[in-house]
Amino acid sequence: MSRFTAEIDQEKATRNRLLSAAGEVFAEQGFKNATIREICKKAGANVAAINYHFGDKKKLYAEVLRFAHACAAEKHPAEQGLSADASPEERLRAFIVASIRRVFDEGRPAWHGKLTAQEIVEPTPALNYLVQHEIRPRQQMLFGIIQDILGGRADEATLRHASQSIIGQCVFYHHARPMIERVFPQQSFDAKGVEERAEMIYQFSLAALRGMKGKNLTTETQSTRKKTGKMEPRRHTDAHR
Repeated sequence: MSRFTAEIDQEKATRNRLLSAAGEVFAEQGFKNATIREICKKAGANVAAINYHFGDKKKLYAEVLRFAHACAAEKHPAEQGLSADASPEERLRAFIVASIRRVFDEGRPAWHGKLTAQEIVEPTPALNYLVQHEIRPRQQMLFGIIQDILGGRADEATLRHASQSIIGQCVFYHHARPMIERVFPQQSFDAKGVEERAEMIYQFSLAALRGMKGKNLTTETQSTRKKTGKMEPRRHTDAHR
């Protein structure tokens, strides 16, 4: 190994140590309270290393957040290894399984999930980058899956509401876990329990989407009619006469 190669490897190792240390400190202290000195001490690096590898604290935080999501996406890809000709139902199940596995993945460093949850509650400018490069592409993928299940007749509002419902079910178990464990102590969150949760979310969501199929899925249009007063004529029954 040449001296140049050894130096490159050493720089990569230092950078990775900084990312890992920063992730732990940010997850524990929050962005505002975390200090460069504490991060470098934990990483066993010089204080100047942050500026050299990342620029400043804000850029370091953004990179840490991106790194955590990239690790989750690599370990639990939304496609789950499905072939290109997989049915929309298969793709929906894979998407949900990947989503809930990311939430409860105990194989990753604990700070990954904690940092993400913290960013959702107290967002920083770094969330904009994450939304654009990580979250929005997954959202568009889910839009496509839902549209295919609904037969290509749903408008943007319907796709938005349906996708939020699916994702909401996945993250609910994470945010409400302390309450769930007290109300339903028999419900486990081990690997088997997580898979059961994913399958229930899939079956529930698929049934709802199939129930919507073939109906007038123009949510925005209906909302506009209500606001303008242009509603469908009301049918009178004997009770109204």
